[in-house]
Amino acid sequence: MEENTIKFYTDRPTWYAYPEETEQSTPRDRHATISVIKHRMGKLSAVDDYLFDCEQRFKVEYLKRLNGTTLSAWENTMKELNAQLFPRGKNTILECLQFGGNREFWDDFENEAAISEYFAECYAYAENKIGFLKTDENIICAAIITEKVRRNLFVWYLPITETWHSKVMSKEKSERGNRLQLRDEFDDPLYRYHCEIDAPRLSSTEFWKKRGGLTSFSDLQEDFYNKISSRYGANRGESKSLIKNTNAEQAHRFNREQGDMFDEPPPYDDLPY
Repeated sequence: MEENTIKFYTDRPTWYAYPEETEQSTPRDRHATISVIKHRMGKLSAVDDYLFDCEQRFKVEYLKRLNGTTLSAWENTMKELNAQLFPRGKNTILECLQFGGNREFWDDFENEAAISEYFAECYAYAENKIGFLKTDENIICAAIITEKVRRNLFVWYLPITETWHSKVMSKEKSERGNRLQLRDEFDDPLYRYHCEIDAPRLSSTEFWKKRGGLTSFSDLQEDFYNKISSRYGANRGESKSLIKNTNAEQAHRFNREQGDMFDEPPPYDDLPY
């Protein structure tokens, strides 16, 4: 027999794992989530393994079925879009938008058909937000996976962008013989702007720069809440990321400011024992 427990929120920073005995406990709010998962070259088989495992154990409903393996679908999409990749170290070559929610959020839906309708809206949102030119051409797979205790929509896509910036290089070289970046009269580095619809670039960094840069994830969460999850009665979780990663609307709504308790790194104990 399962034991019923009440989950709680705390006003203290997230590195405190347990509440004080005197801390008041309250039932959880309804939350809908959106997050980004990143995959590197050589790790794409993990997506195939995950989907295969889920198909054996859970209910899987495809909104866009994977064509072949993840690697072959990735290669075909790169070819079809004539996308360019400039490998530098361990590039992120595939990403996934994950839509989910807590039990309180799902319990308020009338039936499974209503949940499917919600996920269809999430998929349309993903198309508009991360789709190449707002299409599904860079999306290789979208699947609703319903487990015993949770459910999610996963949308796997290539982070391809038609606009990006590249360094403007000078003729001067460093002591090691590498060309140096050209700088302006204020000693700021110079960049060249590119817009190539017929030869876009696969770059996770440039992809998210176009969507807000440093605050791109906060912007994504805020935008998803305003356009989708708030209409389904979800509550917006408090912003606890560093203030430099929190957009202006979140900072104002949660009374965030530079140096507050959520803007400080967690305590670090470097003792050997």
